[in-house]
Amino acid sequence: MITARDNPKIKRVAMLVSSAKKRRKEGVFVLEGSRLCGEALRENITVNELYYTNRALLEHHSLIDELKSKALFYSEVSQSVFEKISDTDSPQGILLTFSFKENKKEIKTGKWLAFESVSDPSNLGAAARTAEALGFGGILLSKTGVDPYSPKSLRASMGALLRLPVIVAEDFEGEINRLKEEGFNITGTVVESTALKINELSFGEKEVAVIGNEANGLTEKMKKICDRLVTIPMSGRAESLNAGVAAAIVMWEMVR
Repeated sequence: MITARDNPKIKRVAMLVSSAKKRRKEGVFVLEGSRLCGEALRENITVNELYYTNRALLEHHSLIDELKSKALFYSEVSQSVFEKISDTDSPQGILLTFSFKENKKEIKTGKWLAFESVSDPSNLGAAARTAEALGFGGILLSKTGVDPYSPKSLRASMGALLRLPVIVAEDFEGEINRLKEEGFNITGTVVESTALKINELSFGEKEVAVIGNEANGLTEKMKKICDRLVTIPMSGRAESLNAGVAAAIVMWEMVR
């Protein structure tokens, strides 16, 4: 039972929760909550550490027992300690760390979603869930965007970011250009009345849809790289859509 908030293991986990640099350096990530931790079992993820509260043990006894059987280290912790390592407002009292090798694959065909500097992990997570549901090949991200393996991103994706191929490009524009040269159609999404309407277009077998930053949209340089710019027709007084919602609409139009 760990009751000290300054326990070295607890301090390290708290750093993993808060620091993308720490997660990348160690190749160790964090899942929290009964549903995501249960997903770890289904995905056969190696559990490095497991931390749980007494309340969680009473409510999720079977799950915790199974996780304990696979964990390299486990410990019950006090509520105060768990609050230090939790990333949620109402923690369920189950958290694990795991080693994870990014599910990368070479982009050769299929439909892919690309985010240029997405900043909200909830938008990325929601888009990943939709991409998986619609059979997309994977997601391409710029290095300047949010960490796809942050606790918030993983939670919003309900584990989809663990299953989908995710590529974080050191040179995002260069990667988009490379895909363009290899025969992919590059479609950029914008909020411009002069752009083509997404629901009036057809799509082929090699497609990349590029979604811009929530506040600024696509950069001018990226717009020039794209083969075409599209917009989602809207009525009413709304000027734009949430990036996750826009991505979902664009992906649906690409596969319907």
